[in-house]
Parts: sequence; C-alpha cells; structure tokens
Amino acid sequence: MQSEFFQSHEEHSRIWHVSEINSEIRKVLEKNFSQVWVKGEISNLRGHSSGHYYFQLKDSKAQIKAVLFRGDAKNLASPPVEGAEYLAFGDVTFYEARGDCQIRVRHLMQEGVGNLRLEFERLKKQLMKEGLFDRQRKKAIPLFPTRIALITSPEGAAIHDFLTILDRRNWKGEVLLLPSLVQGPKAPGNLVNALRKIKNNISGIDLVVMTRGGGSVEDLWAFNDEILVRKMADFEIPIISAIGHETDFVLCDFVADLRAETPSGAAELISSNYLSQIEKFSFLQDRFWDTKNLFLQSIRDQFELLSTKLKACSPMNNIERHSQQIDDLEIRLRQSTERIFEKKSERIHYLAKSLEASNLQRMLEKGFSIVRNQGGEVVKDGGTLVKNDKVHVTFRDGDRDMSVG
Repeated sequence: MQSEFFQSHEEHSRIWHVSEINSEIRKVLEKNFSQVWVKGEISNLRGHSSGHYYFQLKDSKAQIKAVLFRGDAKNLASPPVEGAEYLAFGDVTFYEARGDCQIRVRHLMQEGVGNLRLEFERLKKQLMKEGLFDRQRKKAIPLFPTRIALITSPEGAAIHDFLTILDRRNWKGEVLLLPSLVQGPKAPGNLVNALRKIKNNISGIDLVVMTRGGGSVEDLWAFNDEILVRKMADFEIPIISAIGHETDFVLCDFVADLRAETPSGAAELISSNYLSQIEKFSFLQDRFWDTKNLFLQSIRDQFELLSTKLKACSPMNNIERHSQQIDDLEIRLRQSTERIFEKKSERIHYLAKSLEASNLQRMLEKGFSIVRNQGGEVVKDGGTLVKNDKVHVTFRDGDRDMSVG
C-alpha cells in the first residue's frame, strides 16, 4: 500500500531538503509577522555572557521562544525579569538550524507600560488620520529668531543645557522662560496654560521651544496629552519640540513644526542658523573690503600710469631730459679732453727726455768730444784720418785745433 502511494506521487511531487523547507517557513513568517506586539509572561529566562537574552513568552494556552540581542537590550531601562508580564515588540522568525519558531524581540515593556504604549498608538493613529501631523500644516522655523519663549521646568537640566549652548555659541537674542511642570498629572494643564499665556499676553515671540530631559514612558506621558497636542497644532507661532533623548518619542514631536532630539540639539539648531548667517555676513564683508581695496588700487595704478604719460609729454620734461643730455655731453667732453691732455703730456715728457738725452753739451760733459776735419765735417771713423791731418776738436771747455800724429 505504501509503495503504491509513493509511486503515485513520486513523479509529480517535489522532494524538499530540510534546510529548504525551513528556509521557506522563515520567509513566510518574516513576511507576514514583522513588527508585531506580543503580550505574555517571561519564563525560562537565560542571560548569556555575550549580552543576549533567551526566554519564552507564554500565556495560559501557549508559549513561543524569544531572543533579545545585546544591541536592543542596551536600550531597555532595566533588564527583563523572570515571571513578569511584558509587551514584546519585534519580528516573528524561524531559526532554521533547530527548526524553532521564535520572536526576534527589539523592545520590551512591562504590562503597565504596555497599556500606555497601546494608548499612545491609538491616539497617534487617530490624530494622524485627522491630519494633525501632515507636513503641509507645519510652519517654517525662522532663521533669525530674536525672541524665544522657552516652556520647561526652571529646575531641570534641560534649561541649563539649552541656555549653555546658546551662550557658548554667542547667540544674540532674548529667551523668555515660561515655567511649567513637565511630569505628572498636572503637567499637561501647565503646558497648555503656558501656550495660552504666550498667545494672549506676550507679543513679539518668534519661536516657541518646549523641552525637558529624558525619562521613562510614564515621566514623558504629559507630552502625549491630546488637549496639549491639539493646542500645539492650532498654535500660530512655530514650535520646536525637544523632549527627552534621541530614542524618546512623544506625540508633541509629531505635531510640532520641528523635532529636536534633545534640549541641546534645539539650541544647536537655533544657533547654527545664526552662526551660519554670521559667517556668510563676515565672508561678504571681507569680499566687500577686498573688492574695494582692489578697485582703489586699480584707480591708483591708472592714475600713476596717466601721470607718467603726462610727464612724458610735458615740455618741462623735454627740457629736463635735454638738460640731462647736455650735462652728460659736458662730462664726456671733459673726460675726453683730460684724456687727450694726458696723452699729449706723456708725449711731451717723452720728447723732453729724448731731447735731453741728445743734448750736445751734456754729451761733452760726459767726456765725449767732437772731431771735425778741415772741411768742417764731423769725423765719424778714425780710419778716414792720416798722419799730420789737421782737425778741429770741440771739448767741454772749448775748441782746439789739432794735427793727427
């Protein structure tokens, strides 16, 4: 019988591997059961050294495995507790290696907090459906607010952080504090009254900042009040909501014209616009002075060029130029004359020495004598004379007639 069953289905049925069927189950679960809220009691809680938590969520009829990884566990106000009722937010998935269906938990809230979260989601959907969170309703935040209304507790850290950032960035403007409770059952009424006071009694407000520090869901619940949210939606002046920390969300954040992650973040946003414009103004101012200086320098250069050209065309300039040429010629003439005189003087000195060297008297003074024959000719060679020739001899001290012996 079994062989007949297998034979009848073998040709037309796909044969799955275990890993394949488990993979398909995981895909179906993750597609249809993502981002779900599951209510149940934690049991079999195990904290691993890696920081992950493994447990089961159960009610009176069933249970399902769950895992909370370290990255998500760090965001919890307190670690999960065995036996406590929780609302778990996460994705249903399938651990293929063991064939286990489990919830990959991303956030845990205890039962009381879970009721607040359900109320939050209900009111959020209602207000969203009415269009209170629509982008087109939001007003633009002024770039240069000079008068800010700050709604917060005068004793909290939020006001200190906000004012410190503005002061550090040298923001120029006025901050008017409207003190209000920011926690507890009376806080929503206080916050609404602060908005009424701004509208009815204070003029010249450019921007409203509503802020407080971080806290639990219960601590921040005043900012989920429906009356307060509707009041903010109808408010004529732009509002920045800066409630809690980056991971905290309240309904005021959605209805406000802008959400800042923290009180410091709101101050940085306001002062950043201010600083950005100051930097632009400083840049333009520098450009203006640079342009002015360049323009003036260009004018000066042109003036000097025209002045130079004018001087070149001036009669006086020609006179001065020719006068300089005359001076130069005079110097050259004087130098040339001096060189000629110097050369002539040297020549005369040379001739004088030559003349002096050929002076007859000086020759006679040196012991020379001049012999002339009877014809008066100077006898240059002794071989031309014979014995008894008459000669006339000139000595240093006079002439003598003598005969050759």
